[in-house]
Amino acid sequence: MNWKMIFLVALGLNLQTTLAQDEVPYIEKGHLSLGLRTTTSLFGHDNVPGLGTGGHFRLQLFDRLSTEWFADWITMDLKGAGTRNSAHIGWSVLFYPLTAQKVTPYLIAGHCFDYNQITPLSTAFVDRSGEQIDRWSSAVQAGIGSHFFLSERFNVSFAAQYMLHLGEHLDYELQSVGSGYFLNMSNGGAHEAGFEGHILLTLSINYRIGDLC
Repeated sequence: MNWKMIFLVALGLNLQTTLAQDEVPYIEKGHLSLGLRTTTSLFGHDNVPGLGTGGHFRLQLFDRLSTEWFADWITMDLKGAGTRNSAHIGWSVLFYPLTAQKVTPYLIAGHCFDYNQITPLSTAFVDRSGEQIDRWSSAVQAGIGSHFFLSERFNVSFAAQYMLHLGEHLDYELQSVGSGYFLNMSNGGAHEAGFEGHILLTLSINYRIGDLC
């Protein structure tokens, strides 16, 4: 075998390897994956950040369309005057405008049911536990995100969405008092009709556990 033949064989092997890499099935119809996530809430009603954890599973319906079913629990410190806990349980649709690669952007939109609970701070002198208020409502969310594939099965995903709560919201007010804040519940947490929105930043780690197709 002369050097020309060796060169052609090496070129063929390299081309075969390149084609095989391009055909890695990062995202295909039928893929089922599980994920753990952390979510940050910004620019909401109280203008304080919230941090939460949760999980989801994703089911790929088509090569360019996937679904995500999620649950999150987010806690906000209301400037030392109390806490706000939020639960989100819902679903989203992910659309991939580009062919799946190691870095795959997507559009995301969906709906969820959310639960909110406001608890004012109690002290050794004042017990405010009886003033706790809560409510259930629903919300819609939409935004953009991207998968970063570390292997064929494992990826890290990041998404930024705007969530708009529908229907009634809780009525309370954070008031500045001296060097601190007071959570005013004078209206008894009466529900008021209106819209309330905030930004969600979600970072997740995901692993594909099966292929239903």
